[in-house]
Amino acid sequence: MSNSDFDDEFDETADPVDEEPDTGDEPAEAPAEGAAPASDGALSDVAEAESLTVSSKEALRRQLEEEMERFLSRGGKIVEVPADETSDPPRKPVSSYGSKPI
Repeated sequence: MSNSDFDDEFDETADPVDEEPDTGDEPAEAPAEGAAPASDGALSDVAEAESLTVSSKEALRRQLEEEMERFLSRGGKIVEVPADETSDPPRKPVSSYGSKPI
C-alpha cells in the first residue's frame, strides 16, 4: 500500500528558507569609488572618528564630561569592575520533557 498522494503536496504555510523579504530599504544610489560601505555601523563610526578635528573631539569630550557631572549630581554612581571578574559561564539546557509519570 503506497501513499503517493502525500508526496506531491506543497506546504503553502512553510516559510522560504533561503529567500529574504524585500523591504525596499536599499539605498537608490551607489557609494562613490573607494568609499567604505555605510551599511556597517562599526565602519561608519570609525570613518566618522577619523574625520573629526581636534576641536570637535574636544567639544565631544566636554559634552561627555558635562553628562557625567549631571549623572553623578543626580545620585548616579560609577562602579569599576575588577579585571579578574567574569560573568557566569553558560548553563547546559535543562529538559523536563517526559519527567512526569503517566
